[in-house]
Amino acid sequence: MKTIALGVTTAAALMTTPLFAQTMIEDTDGSGTYSMAELSVAYPELTEDMFIAIDADGSGDVSPEELGAAQANGVLPTTE
Repeated sequence: MKTIALGVTTAAALMTTPLFAQTMIEDTDGSGTYSMAELSVAYPELTEDMFIAIDADGSGDVSPEELGAAQANGVLPTTE
């Protein structure tokens, strides 16, 4: 029984580890999207040109989907 509990605990720990490795980006204004200022806190190397490229729909903010695409395409790192 202890072996099963240890296995379950280990599996749970391994599944949550990537969540802690993710770069934390705070949506400070609660808009559901990220501004240049909000992304710059998490990604100090972010330039205006990079932000414009990430903002695929040209809305002036980056949606979670646009952010995910930028991370998947290697434009922004997923971990630090």
